[in-house]
Amino acid sequence: MRLFEAGAPDPVLRDTAWALALYLPALPIVLVGAALLLPPPTVASAVGLEGPATGPDVIEIIVPQGAAVAPVGEPLALGILALAGLLFLIRVIWLARRSLRLNRLIRASGEASPAVRQIVEDTARRLGAPTPEVRVRAAGAEALIAGLLRPVLVLPASLLDATDPQSLRAVCAHELAHLKRGDHRALWIEEALLTVLACNPLLRIIRDYRSAAREEACDAAALAHAGDDARRLYARSLLDALRASPKGDDAPALTFTSSRRILVMRRLKAILSPVPTSGVRQRLAVLGLGVAVAAVAGTSAYALAAQREAVVAPQPAPVMTVSRALPTPRSVVSATRALPSVASRAIAAPAPTSEPAPLPTPTPEAQRQAEVITNPSWSRMPMPLTYPAAALEQGSTSGNADLSCNVQADGRVSDCAIVNETPVGAGYGGAAVEAAAAARLSPRSVDGVAVGGTVRFTVRFIRAAE
Repeated sequence: MRLFEAGAPDPVLRDTAWALALYLPALPIVLVGAALLLPPPTVASAVGLEGPATGPDVIEIIVPQGAAVAPVGEPLALGILALAGLLFLIRVIWLARRSLRLNRLIRASGEASPAVRQIVEDTARRLGAPTPEVRVRAAGAEALIAGLLRPVLVLPASLLDATDPQSLRAVCAHELAHLKRGDHRALWIEEALLTVLACNPLLRIIRDYRSAAREEACDAAALAHAGDDARRLYARSLLDALRASPKGDDAPALTFTSSRRILVMRRLKAILSPVPTSGVRQRLAVLGLGVAVAAVAGTSAYALAAQREAVVAPQPAPVMTVSRALPTPRSVVSATRALPSVASRAIAAPAPTSEPAPLPTPTPEAQRQAEVITNPSWSRMPMPLTYPAAALEQGSTSGNADLSCNVQADGRVSDCAIVNETPVGAGYGGAAVEAAAAARLSPRSVDGVAVGGTVRFTVRFIRAAE
């Protein structure tokens, strides 16, 4: 952002870029929270398939003790959360004290004269901004605008006593430019963001640079079409406010001075020597770049939050039935009483016009499903990337997962079901199913035609000792 700022003289463009950089850290928190509100992924577990896999294929995974597969320990995680909560509480108390100080300042101020209100109304009409409530305070030398729903413009009495009203008009134009841009609402969004993410030290620095760019943008709006004399008078008003105002951020309000004194020199240079504004293409390019970065960060955060332990959902095992064609019914001729020797049995004779129906030929898909591969040839074995988190929490150092999967004609593995898991509930079955999704078998062929089938195999997890 500093390199971008050096090549972008337009303060409006820099203000937009710094705003994107300020709001970006909140995106992962929102997406992670949304992902955790969704139900966890489920893995089908076949109930009724008897015992573990009978095939000889066993895939043994030995994880070194020092491998970085264990989740963050509970004491460390609680310590991090406690530190973040403490910083959040400190920030809340500090924001509350500053808000109370601002309310006392506004209550201590008096109503402005009709002449001052008329100047503010004329300036607001010229800028196309709404007209706020105008008040005057005796102490202080810095104008400010505050309020989320009902903005209030507070002017120092020293500014009203100036012999030249042009300085008053320029300062009012600066504060009303904040109101037109909606900075009085953005200020409280930033305060809330810095409070929630109080553990991030970079946000305060980013916020300072954004405040400086925002002040420059309002200076450019207030001094539009202004001459050199008006610009020098405006710069002198800024220097007077800097000398009289206390150091630091006293209240959550938009003051006439910048948030950091070290950034004022650039602002004074822009006041005396206006910079050219950026075009529509440059602004759209910055906005597109910010959206692209937000999309990448958001997708990564959402994918990370979605990597939760799968819940094993038992389902009835599929029942395979074999249908066989029945022979064609034959005619039955009963014996008459005149033939007592054959009265006790029926004589079956084939119907003269009926012929036996041929047996149906099984479809290729039925042949593939019926074929069970017990000794597969793997071109890419199912290798779990991490040790199950539930097993680590339970202290389990080894476990098995027996799977039954469908094999496509090209060797891909799909529709895996957990046949057996030992120990139950340790997450070995879910980890094995996730690993099987990327596995491949060497394609088989029958009479030159690629065929699939069903594969049964076991994944054995072993947590090696140090």
